[in-house]
Amino acid sequence: MPHVIGIRFGMTILHIMILFGLGEMFKHWPYLHKVFTFIAASYIVYMSIKIACSKMPSDKKSLQPMGILQAASFQAINPKSWASLMTASSVFTLTGELYWSSALLCIMMFNIATLPGTFMWITIGKLVSKRLQEPKFHRYFSVSMGLLLLATLPMIFI
Repeated sequence: MPHVIGIRFGMTILHIMILFGLGEMFKHWPYLHKVFTFIAASYIVYMSIKIACSKMPSDKKSLQPMGILQAASFQAINPKSWASLMTASSVFTLTGELYWSSALLCIMMFNIATLPGTFMWITIGKLVSKRLQEPKFHRYFSVSMGLLLLATLPMIFI
Protein backbone atom coordinates (compact mmCIF):
# COMPACT_ATOMS: atom_id res chain seq x y z
CA MET A 1 0.00 0.00 0.00
CA PRO A 2 2.82 2.51 0.67
CA HIS A 3 3.98 1.99 -2.92
CA VAL A 4 0.50 2.90 -4.26
CA ILE A 5 0.24 5.99 -2.04
CA GLY A 6 3.70 7.10 -3.14
CA ILE A 7 2.85 6.67 -6.83
CA ARG A 8 -0.38 8.68 -6.48
CA PHE A 9 1.34 11.44 -4.48
CA GLY A 10 4.32 11.67 -6.83
CA MET A 11 2.17 11.69 -9.94
CA THR A 12 -0.13 14.38 -8.55
CA ILE A 13 2.81 16.67 -7.74
CA LEU A 14 4.34 15.99 -11.16
CA HIS A 15 0.96 16.62 -12.82
CA ILE A 16 0.62 20.01 -11.13
CA MET A 17 4.17 21.00 -12.13
CA ILE A 18 3.54 19.95 -15.75
CA LEU A 19 0.27 21.89 -15.84
CA PHE A 20 2.00 25.07 -14.67
CA GLY A 21 4.58 24.75 -17.43
CA LEU A 22 2.11 23.78 -20.14
CA GLY A 23 -0.32 26.49 -19.09
CA GLU A 24 2.27 29.17 -19.73
CA MET A 25 3.30 27.62 -23.04
CA PHE A 26 -0.29 27.28 -24.25
CA LYS A 27 -1.02 30.88 -23.23
CA HIS A 28 1.78 32.16 -25.47
CA TRP A 29 1.58 29.54 -28.25
CA PRO A 30 -1.92 27.96 -28.38
CA TYR A 31 -1.04 25.86 -31.47
CA LEU A 32 1.35 23.83 -29.26
CA HIS A 33 -1.72 22.19 -27.72
CA LYS A 34 -2.31 20.30 -31.01
CA VAL A 35 1.41 19.62 -31.48
CA PHE A 36 1.66 18.02 -28.02
CA THR A 37 -1.45 15.96 -28.71
CA PHE A 38 0.22 14.43 -31.78
CA ILE A 39 3.46 13.87 -29.87
CA ALA A 40 1.49 12.08 -27.14
CA ALA A 41 -0.29 9.92 -29.73
CA SER A 42 3.06 9.03 -31.31
CA TYR A 43 4.45 8.02 -27.93
CA ILE A 44 1.44 5.77 -27.31
CA VAL A 45 2.11 4.00 -30.63
CA TYR A 46 5.80 3.65 -29.69
CA MET A 47 4.99 2.25 -26.21
CA SER A 48 2.44 -0.16 -27.71
CA ILE A 49 5.10 -1.58 -30.00
CA LYS A 50 7.67 -1.79 -27.17
CA ILE A 51 5.19 -3.61 -24.91
CA ALA A 52 4.02 -5.99 -27.63
CA CYS A 53 7.62 -6.88 -28.53
CA SER A 54 8.95 -7.09 -24.97
CA LYS A 55 11.17 -10.01 -24.02
CA MET A 56 11.00 -12.05 -20.87
CA PRO A 57 13.20 -10.67 -18.10
CA SER A 58 16.30 -12.77 -17.53
CA ASP A 59 16.67 -11.83 -13.86
CA LYS A 60 14.24 -13.82 -11.72
CA LYS A 61 15.19 -12.45 -8.30
CA SER A 62 12.36 -11.33 -6.04
CA LEU A 63 11.86 -7.57 -5.85
CA GLN A 64 10.33 -5.66 -2.95
CA PRO A 65 7.83 -2.81 -3.53
CA MET A 66 9.04 0.74 -2.94
CA GLY A 67 8.01 2.81 0.07
CA ILE A 68 6.00 6.05 -0.14
CA LEU A 69 8.98 8.39 -0.57
CA GLN A 70 10.81 6.16 -3.06
CA ALA A 71 7.69 5.60 -5.19
CA ALA A 72 6.80 9.32 -5.13
CA SER A 73 10.36 10.37 -6.02
CA PHE A 74 10.62 7.77 -8.77
CA GLN A 75 7.79 9.48 -10.67
CA ALA A 76 10.11 12.42 -11.41
CA ILE A 77 12.31 10.16 -13.58
CA ASN A 78 9.68 7.65 -14.73
CA PRO A 79 9.16 8.19 -18.48
CA LYS A 80 5.73 6.50 -18.37
CA SER A 81 4.57 8.97 -15.71
CA TRP A 82 5.82 11.91 -17.74
CA ALA A 83 4.24 10.57 -20.93
CA SER A 84 0.86 9.79 -19.39
CA LEU A 85 0.70 13.12 -17.55
CA MET A 86 1.86 15.12 -20.57
CA THR A 87 -0.77 13.29 -22.62
CA ALA A 88 -3.53 13.94 -20.07
CA SER A 89 -2.45 17.55 -19.64
CA SER A 90 -2.33 18.16 -23.39
CA VAL A 91 -5.45 16.29 -24.39
CA PHE A 92 -7.85 16.93 -21.51
CA THR A 93 -7.27 20.64 -20.92
CA LEU A 94 -8.77 23.59 -22.74
CA THR A 95 -6.92 26.70 -23.83
CA GLY A 96 -7.59 30.25 -22.70
CA GLU A 97 -9.64 31.15 -19.63
CA LEU A 98 -10.86 27.57 -19.21
CA TYR A 99 -7.33 26.16 -18.83
CA TRP A 100 -7.12 26.04 -15.03
CA SER A 101 -10.67 24.81 -14.45
CA SER A 102 -10.08 22.03 -16.99
CA ALA A 103 -6.62 21.37 -15.49
CA LEU A 104 -8.04 20.91 -11.97
CA LEU A 105 -10.73 18.62 -13.35
CA CYS A 106 -7.99 16.72 -15.19
CA ILE A 107 -6.02 16.20 -11.94
CA MET A 108 -9.10 14.95 -10.10
CA MET A 109 -10.28 12.67 -12.92
CA PHE A 110 -6.79 11.30 -13.56
CA ASN A 111 -6.46 10.26 -9.91
CA ILE A 112 -9.99 8.88 -9.73
CA ALA A 113 -9.54 6.92 -12.96
CA THR A 114 -6.07 5.56 -12.27
CA LEU A 115 -6.41 4.51 -8.63
CA PRO A 116 -8.65 1.50 -9.37
CA GLY A 117 -6.33 0.64 -12.26
CA THR A 118 -3.36 0.61 -9.89
CA PHE A 119 -5.06 -1.96 -7.66
CA MET A 120 -6.17 -3.91 -10.73
CA TRP A 121 -2.54 -4.12 -11.95
CA ILE A 122 -1.38 -5.28 -8.51
CA THR A 123 -4.01 -8.01 -8.54
CA ILE A 124 -3.33 -9.04 -12.14
CA GLY A 125 0.41 -9.03 -11.44
CA LYS A 126 -0.03 -11.41 -8.53
CA LEU A 127 -2.36 -13.67 -10.52
CA VAL A 128 -0.26 -13.96 -13.68
CA SER A 129 3.28 -13.63 -12.34
CA LYS A 130 3.94 -17.38 -12.42
CA ARG A 131 2.36 -17.77 -15.87
CA LEU A 132 4.49 -14.91 -17.24
CA GLN A 133 7.52 -17.16 -16.74
CA GLU A 134 6.16 -19.33 -19.58
CA PRO A 135 7.47 -17.92 -22.90
CA LYS A 136 4.26 -18.57 -24.87
CA PHE A 137 2.01 -16.95 -22.26
CA HIS A 138 4.42 -14.03 -21.88
CA ARG A 139 4.27 -13.42 -25.63
CA TYR A 140 0.44 -13.52 -25.78
CA PHE A 141 0.18 -11.29 -22.71
CA SER A 142 2.65 -8.71 -24.09
CA VAL A 143 0.94 -8.53 -27.47
CA SER A 144 -2.48 -8.21 -25.80
CA MET A 145 -1.28 -5.38 -23.55
CA GLY A 146 0.32 -3.58 -26.51
CA LEU A 147 -2.90 -3.83 -28.51
CA LEU A 148 -5.00 -2.63 -25.58
CA LEU A 149 -2.78 0.42 -25.21
CA LEU A 150 -3.07 1.09 -28.93
CA ALA A 151 -6.85 0.84 -28.62
CA THR A 152 -6.81 3.95 -26.37
CA LEU A 153 -5.41 6.07 -29.21
CA PRO A 154 -8.75 7.21 -30.73
CA MET A 155 -9.78 8.76 -27.38
CA ILE A 156 -7.04 11.38 -27.78
CA PHE A 157 -8.62 12.76 -30.95
CA ILE A 158 -12.26 12.79 -29.79
